[in-house]
Amino acid sequence: AELPEGVTKEVITAAPVENSKRPKAGDEVTVHYVGTLATDGQEFDSSRARDKPFNFTLGQGAVIKGWDVGVATMKKGEVSRFTLAPDFAYGASGSPPKIPANATLVFEIELLSWIAKDDLFQDGGMIRTLLTPGTGWKEPKFGDEVRCSVKVTALDGSLIDDRPSFDYVLGSGVLGMIARAVDKALSGMKQGESWKIDCNKDYAYGDRGAVMEITLEQIYEIRDVSFDSNGTMLKKQVKEGEGWDMPKESCKVKLRVEAATDGKAPLPGFEARTLEFIACNGEVCDAVECAVCEMKKGELAEIKCYRPERWCVDDNLKLKVNGLKQVNLRLELLDFEKGQDTWQMSDAEKVEYATAGKDVGGNLFRKGRIDLALQRYKKVVDLLNYLDGFKDEEAKGSATSIKKACLLNRAACQLKLQKFKEAKETVDGVLKDEPQNVKALFRSAQAELGLGNFLECIHKAKKVLELDPQCREARVLLKDANVGQKEVDKKSRDTFSKMCAGLGKGPIPEPYKDRRFEKPANETKADESVATEASGNGTAAEEKAAQ
Repeated sequence: AELPEGVTKEVITAAPVENSKRPKAGDEVTVHYVGTLATDGQEFDSSRARDKPFNFTLGQGAVIKGWDVGVATMKKGEVSRFTLAPDFAYGASGSPPKIPANATLVFEIELLSWIAKDDLFQDGGMIRTLLTPGTGWKEPKFGDEVRCSVKVTALDGSLIDDRPSFDYVLGSGVLGMIARAVDKALSGMKQGESWKIDCNKDYAYGDRGAVMEITLEQIYEIRDVSFDSNGTMLKKQVKEGEGWDMPKESCKVKLRVEAATDGKAPLPGFEARTLEFIACNGEVCDAVECAVCEMKKGELAEIKCYRPERWCVDDNLKLKVNGLKQVNLRLELLDFEKGQDTWQMSDAEKVEYATAGKDVGGNLFRKGRIDLALQRYKKVVDLLNYLDGFKDEEAKGSATSIKKACLLNRAACQLKLQKFKEAKETVDGVLKDEPQNVKALFRSAQAELGLGNFLECIHKAKKVLELDPQCREARVLLKDANVGQKEVDKKSRDTFSKMCAGLGKGPIPEPYKDRRFEKPANETKADESVATEASGNGTAAEEKAAQ
């Protein structure tokens, strides 16, 4: 291989004949070297002196330029001497104190080995060759779902397996003998990329190995769009949309619902249709509401909902979901009106927006759409989280009232969903500023009851009754808390009784009995006389005291 002017090479020991390949950019190489100054031959560095080979990635700028171009011309087992001009070494700055400025350097390098980046398992078992470069930067990882094509042929060209354009989850193992090879290949590919892979018998069919051609057609983006991010509602992007913008609450949306299935068969009575609605206002089912706010214009997506009776009931779509454990929807976002970003809003606009959000949340709560109502209240609270930034005092006062109302309503939603810990944390935010707020105290007492903190519930319920003696709900809550605490006390008494019943059963050994020693006879007699004297003195003293 030709070297640029400024780098000269002298082969000292040629590589063995069987070693014909050379490393390329991106390969990790291992070398031994000795570096000296060209002027006087003084050694300034040596891996041999340290008895430790040196590793680096070729062609990535990890070493001086002369090394990147020089080592790329070597073969395994070769020893060569390279003379590098300053521009290919450390240049005008040098590397003090051992290498002066503008120094010409001489390196004797032995290429011990290298790991080819395209040797997928670093054992020669799978060597890949690029056929078509991909686009973008994403590469699938274990557990990701992709669409790909796989074709396997024997070394004589006969077809072994051909799977055009199919969906596959990395790590699923459904491809049998070639699953490991396919997983490894796909994990380093970009969308649209094609590779030819020469596999030995350990990674493909047949006793002599095979040739595999793999094309990565699409990397599916799967996102958890459920209310609690717990995997109960997933969105798989089938076709990427335009740009970065996605619909926000209160934006007008145009959406095409193309299909609805139970995961296998179409749902009876469903007909594909185009819907126009205001996002997050409850005009469509929760599954559609959650998905559409995570889509881009033109995006095609598949939604998997694992709680269809709760989130897929929709009169517009006429979905019959009774008894189903899963519903899949295929959606295409045709268009939407981009709403105003909240950071662009004036104080008055924020108050107006928050008021509308609070009202929508109230309507949803009354209809039993608790999850969506909770989401709307949360959005309002987040919008009004930093009230010190308000310059308009009147708007600030209104915002404060709206925020407090939404916090209390959010706590009511959390209690409905049995999120007692979150509900308590929510009302604590109100009680911090208003310790005597009756509604906040009542919500907090409800949360304590749900958490099983009966004494705390009793304390807070009594406080509510002190502030509002006519509150019937607080009396009911207090009664429930007393019943709960009595049950706790009863269990504690039963446990204590069982513990006491176990005491005194069986012989109790005298403590330290085995550690006593026999005393000599003279000491025993002396002790007895002392005891007698002490006993007599004690009796006299007692008689005197009695007199």
